This record gives sequence, structure tokens and C-alpha cells, in this order.
Amino acid sequence: MTFGEWEWAHVAIGGVATCIFLFQTFGTVGDGDSDLDDAGADVHDGGGGLSDYLSVRNFVALFIGYGWVTLAALLSGESRGMSSLLGVCAGILLAALSLFMIKAFLRFQEDGTLDMESLVGRRASVYISVGGAGSSAGKVMVDTKKGRIELTARTNDPDGLRPGQIATILETDGGVLWITADEKGK
Repeated sequence: MTFGEWEWAHVAIGGVATCIFLFQTFGTVGDGDSDLDDAGADVHDGGGGLSDYLSVRNFVALFIGYGWVTLAALLSGESRGMSSLLGVCAGILLAALSLFMIKAFLRFQEDGTLDMESLVGRRASVYISVGGAGSSAGKVMVDTKKGRIELTARTNDPDGLRPGQIATILETDGGVLWITADEKGK
């Protein structure tokens, strides 16, 4: 079969969409920042608005499915109308699959910020001596969901705390933990 204008049009549609898809996928691997990315589509918010469905990535998926499936149907001898219908259905299916995959992957995102208030009441291990009566800051190691972290600490205990002692976190103030010696951990 020879290619006519109709076939070449669908080669162009599928080809351009595939090139954009490849650029989105491989062209921005290092920095993750692309003008063609899903900027403005808040699919992770679950708001259910129209913007959840209108993203560049979903339009690209729609045109990939439409262009290539329509071309394949034309080359297999289907009529233009049936080929276009099959292409539209395939495009919608790919766009829906793309949206589903984006939403599924965004569920795995985590906020990397540490909520200092969530540490109140936890135990910590003194790493660098903490001066007594708030005289000098030291360091403690605290286990969090993200792993063990080192934080600045002060104490109102008159004798201070030495390395290896276990302390209880009483409060936080501007990124500094206020601790006291843990009687169980001595």
C-alpha cells in the first residue's frame, strides 16, 4: 500500500507526539525540570478538577495512541472513519493510563521536612555534651521515621548531660531541643 496524505498526516501526529514523549522522558532525567512537564496539573491534590486531566503528558499520550493506531488501522485496510474511531479510543485509553500512572506514582511522594514538635516526648542519645542550666548547646541523636538525625540540644538540668546519656525531649524552641536526663536511660 502506498502512503497518501491521510497516512502521512498520522505518521506526523504519532511521530511528533512520540518525540515529545521521548524528550519528556529522557531529555530531563538529570534535573527533572521541563517546560513540557505537567506544570499546573495538581493531580496529587486529588481535587477532582478539570486540570487533573488536562496536562501536556496526557495530551501527548492521546496523540501517540491516536496517530499510531489510526495509521496501523489504515495500513490494515480499515476505512478512514473506522481507523479514526480506533485511534481516538486508543488515544483516550493511553491518556487515562498515563493519568492513572501519574496518580499512582505521586502517592509515593513524601514530605521531607522534619516536624520538630513530633519529637517532643521521645528519647534521644547525647552525642556532644550539653552544658547545664542552658549554658551551652550540645548535640543529640534522635531516631525518626527517616532515620537517625543529629540535632542541637540544651538542658535546664544543673549538671548538664554527657555523651552516651539518654535524655527525654521536653520541647522545641527555634530548632533547638530542650531535653532532660532520662532516669530510665542512665
